[in-house]
Amino acid sequence: MNIKSIWKRIVSDIKNYYIAILLFGVLNIIVRAVFHAFCPFLIITGFPCAGCGMTRAVICLLTGQFTRGMNLNPAAPFWIAWIAFFLFERYVRGENSKWNNILLGIVVVITLAVYVYRMLTQFPGNPPMTYYRNNVLTKYSTILRDLLQYIE
Repeated sequence: MNIKSIWKRIVSDIKNYYIAILLFGVLNIIVRAVFHAFCPFLIITGFPCAGCGMTRAVICLLTGQFTRGMNLNPAAPFWIAWIAFFLFERYVRGENSKWNNILLGIVVVITLAVYVYRMLTQFPGNPPMTYYRNNVLTKYSTILRDLLQYIE
């Protein structure tokens, strides 16, 4: 475990993906300014997605706010574990483990199962399990309904 080789791998990834990182950052700022949310599923349909609340949940868990983090998204600990495994494999060991994709698949299935359970038992409820009224489908269906009214 050589610190120089770890930093070399990190810098290499930043150099290889800096355009995508910058575009993601700019997109995040623009979308949040326009829609006051970032989740495309939420913005379009108004319904929370399986990952809604995940960023806040991870931050809460990492800062010791366990109850709040688990209330925001109970799948967050699995994502923290997977990210830790991925970072260890990629940067410390310098390998792309076959287990990475297997564990990612397991975490995705757990996340989807948690989402279905929460939609059945907690929606609509406390954030993030709330309905976003300013969604695109509602706006355009209203405009379309108004236009069709004048055609008939």
